[in-house]
Formats: sequence, C-alpha cells, structure tokens
Amino acid sequence: MILFFAEGECDSDAFIKHCYAHFADIMNAAGGDYPREVNIIREEDEKPRFDRGGAHFSLSHSHGIIMLGISHSEIGVDIEKIRPVDFGKFAFIEAEDEEDFFRKWTERESWLKFTGAGLRDFRKPVPEDAHFEHFDVFDGYDACVCAEPQNITAYLIDLNHVEGREGNKDGNQ
Repeated sequence: MILFFAEGECDSDAFIKHCYAHFADIMNAAGGDYPREVNIIREEDEKPRFDRGGAHFSLSHSHGIIMLGISHSEIGVDIEKIRPVDFGKFAFIEAEDEEDFFRKWTERESWLKFTGAGLRDFRKPVPEDAHFEHFDVFDGYDACVCAEPQNITAYLIDLNHVEGREGNKDGNQ
C-alpha cells in the first residue's frame, strides 16, 4: 500500500491520477503489471474505482491537507484536523478529548470507505476486528487507514507537479 499526502488544494481526479502513475511505476519496478494511466469510474451508490489495473484507492481532504491511499486490496482512508468539537452532537463516539475523538472519527470514516457503506452507516459500531493504522504526518491532524495488514510506504507530493491541480472538485472518496 502506498499513501500520498499533500498540503494545499488540488483537483481530486488530477491528484489521484498523478499519484496512481507513481504507484504504477513503483509496483512495476517490483515486478507488477499496472497500466501507467487509468480513468476513475464513479457510479451511484458505489465506491469510486479505477477502470483497470487491479488497484483500489481512497481519498480524504481536511483543512488544506490531502491524503490518498492506493492498494492492491480494498482500502479506506481519512484525515482530520484536530479541532474543538461539540461532544454532545456525537454522543455515539465516546472520547476523552479532541485528539481521542478524531482518532475514533478517522477510524469510523476509514472503515466506511473501506466497506463502501457510506454515511448511512455512520452511527453503527465499527467492528472490533477491523485493522487500522494511524499516522502523525502533519502536526494537529489524525490520519487513519483501514485495510488488511500490509507494508505501507508514504510520500509527500508537491502539488506544483500535478497537472490540472487547480481547485478541489471532489470531497472524500
């Protein structure tokens, strides 16, 4: 699995395609057979996916930070800026403080992206056997991956190198 992070705003599809090309290069250098270019397919009530290549992805944005995970198997990612929260609105998440709250929030969001359930299951409990990895990539943020256990490599992407990087059309995927 490869995680890509960036600071700033960027068109989501441009970022995903840029990072996928790096993913393909890395995997192919290790003996994989991934096409270097893919398209993104979005269908109602389904997770976005690549049109070919056998890789899965998940994208998240929070307060100027972008996180993308690409893996050979299902994946869900979430990143959140740790900030004040009204705990009363989210009583179904038992948390000691904001840091604990967002740790549990990112687990929940990454799980929902992993399963493709979407927000309709947001209040349902996260299974105890779900596998999560948390990362302190940027101060004041919690980044979480939900996926089968595997080796993880992370890269910081300079958005100046992403073609079509202007704006941010899409939210979380």
